[in-house]
Amino acid sequence: MRKITTTVALFAMLTLVTGCSSIPIKGVVRDKPTGNPISSATVTIGDKTTATDAMGSYHLDISDTTAAMIVNAPGYYIFTKTIGEETIHDIDLVPRKGE
Repeated sequence: MRKITTTVALFAMLTLVTGCSSIPIKGVVRDKPTGNPISSATVTIGDKTTATDAMGSYHLDISDTTAAMIVNAPGYYIFTKTIGEETIHDIDLVPRKGE
């Protein structure tokens, strides 16, 4: 019994140390002037990428909170930020003039 308890405790410690747990990051990407959702915007955090749905929503599971978030959509300036400890990141993209 003691061997099983020690093994479980060791596995739990390794999971914490190696950062194997995933952190759900989600939010909505909107047009800054209008507040309208932007569909098909690309959201990249570290090596994970997804596209926003019709309501501008996205969701990614990450393991590195120091990774940079990059949000891009045609006709808008690219947005970047560091994730940090927050799990909800609503993004307002600024449109490029004349496009």
